Amino acid sequence: MTLNDIIAAFYSNKERLEKASNNDNSDFKFNFNKSIDILNRFKEFKSAFLQKKSLVVTNGNPYITIILCMQAISQNISLCINVQDTMFELNSTIVNIFDSYLNEDGPKIAKYMTVDEFKSANVDDIVVIDDKSKFYFLRDELKIKVRYVSLLNIDLYTDSDEQTSLTNTINEYCNQRYIGLDIHKNQTIDDFVEETNKYEGGNVALILTKENVNQMDIYDKLPDKKVYFNCNPFAKIEVDVALKNLLK
Repeated sequence: MTLNDIIAAFYSNKERLEKASNNDNSDFKFNFNKSIDILNRFKEFKSAFLQKKSLVVTNGNPYITIILCMQAISQNISLCINVQDTMFELNSTIVNIFDSYLNEDGPKIAKYMTVDEFKSANVDDIVVIDDKSKFYFLRDELKIKVRYVSLLNIDLYTDSDEQTSLTNTINEYCNQRYIGLDIHKNQTIDDFVEETNKYEGGNVALILTKENVNQMDIYDKLPDKKVYFNCNPFAKIEVDVALKNLLK
């Protein structure tokens, strides 16, 4: 199954995907064209044949499901995605599109997993994407070996009260689209950079400032993050982060 085959399968199932999104009755607005952009991004993915079994827990963001399926297929990983009963019909449809072409080797989806199911999971790796509360529960309460990875979590820096309305709009948008947001204000840009590095903040930094800052210096200080300055990143943010290897 080539990337072109996968893209063709998505086009063939466009109406099915949009219907599933509507049936989930969520504020989430599925953008079919964005899903195609994410798939096309994998022309650049540097894959490795890992040949392992992975269980991944997400917050149910359907674009993350597409990213995970593509990374698993590219790296010969047997994958099960637990979406925690979020956008289950759309997520199931996405997984089924991949699975229908790969039969028993395709990715699987779990709506809900009990404590016993987590403890007895026959996998090489358990990963939690963007849900720290679930990560802490599995690691600290259940004593399960688990990794946490941030993908669509944003650290938003703002240094002006004039941006309060914009910040509120961003917060509402992120809540509707299963994107984590941590707002930083009343601090210097240097303190923000130090804090986000020290406490392993989000995978994305969005900096809104009227001050003249050395952008290249901040890029250098935040090498593991996708950094945006004074712009709206939401048209392409999922595409921009798609190649971060979550399963390695």
